Amino acid sequence: MPAPFSRNQYVVLFVCVAIFALGQFHRASGGVFTPILMDRYALSAATVGGLVSAMFFATIAAQVPFGIALDRIGPRMVLSICLCIIAIGTGVFAVAQSFDMALVSRILIGVGLAAMGAASHVIIARNFTARDFGYISGLVVTLGGIGGLLGTYPLAIALENLPWAVVFGSVAALTVILAAGVFRVVRTGGITNETAAEAGPQGGYLTLLRQPEFRKILALGAVAYAPITTITGLWGGPFLQDVAGLSAEQSGAVLLLLFAATIAAGYVFGLLDRNAPSRKALIYVAFVVSAACLLSLAAIANPPVSLAIGLLVIMVFSQQFYIPLGAHMRKTVADTHLGRASTLLSLVSVAAIPLMQLGFGAILDATARKGFETSDQYRIAFATMGVTILAAGLIYSTARDINDAA
Repeated sequence: MPAPFSRNQYVVLFVCVAIFALGQFHRASGGVFTPILMDRYALSAATVGGLVSAMFFATIAAQVPFGIALDRIGPRMVLSICLCIIAIGTGVFAVAQSFDMALVSRILIGVGLAAMGAASHVIIARNFTARDFGYISGLVVTLGGIGGLLGTYPLAIALENLPWAVVFGSVAALTVILAAGVFRVVRTGGITNETAAEAGPQGGYLTLLRQPEFRKILALGAVAYAPITTITGLWGGPFLQDVAGLSAEQSGAVLLLLFAATIAAGYVFGLLDRNAPSRKALIYVAFVVSAACLLSLAAIANPPVSLAIGLLVIMVFSQQFYIPLGAHMRKTVADTHLGRASTLLSLVSVAAIPLMQLGFGAILDATARKGFETSDQYRIAFATMGVTILAAGLIYSTARDINDAA
């Protein structure tokens, strides 16, 4: 069992949980508001996928400069600025009267979310031991998962009973409060054990990318968040309604269940990372199970609703191999490169999200044009996703296993 937390560690944990929860809310909410926007603006599957994915593209564009800023000025100022940007974007989304305004708002939110994952890793690494890195990361996922839960069924209920502007305006206001809290409690300063040469942005990133072991971790990181977010944050809702025949409220409840699975998995994988004899074997089993679930959805024509939901639950649970993968990264790179290593891992993980979301939508559109039934369209998309996970896992499988001695 981990040692009792100090007061400062409790504060650090709360901050990481809060910023993770906010990011999960925005990533999950697309699965709920997508059908509303499709009806409001008469959008195609590919177009609405582009709207939701705009947030992730913006995150990708802002990742590298924010990673440099984390190393140089520390997480307090970076997080405070990012949270203010998110608040502005959410406010614009609350009052959006056109597709263009909605698109701008998603871009702003994406820019603000760019530093969240890497900042959490930096804060955790500063305040907890390397052995506890995976455990604390899992705890953050578990406790911060409330944000993802709020972005599913509760958000669907809120949008059915309250004006759009009230719902998202409230989120914007809470984000401003969080920004003020972060600025007050997070310690100042960047990582101080770097030399001036190491601090250079180009040399630091290139040094990491020259490491074969780190590149193998990045390969699997590319299929860590993307499958979860593609299902829970965009195409899970339409699949459950168009193929499984569920109502909007019922599909929202299922999305809530999927996020509950990711929350439980965060804690489970965090514990397993501290105690499993082989970190690599834990990760390997998890991604194989996830891919098997997707390939099962592809292979079974018109599966019972309970089976389809069960396979999706197991899939999103298994995808939390990202937690031990982050701990593997932590043990692979030097402390002097941790900020940028976390940024690169977060970058590829987030960059894959819009690619997978857009690819999923493109498959649906292409197969629809060729006359495939709706259920078959999703089967082909699920198969593609499962094969992609296995391909990335094959690259990672040659990585060296690194466990904690103490």
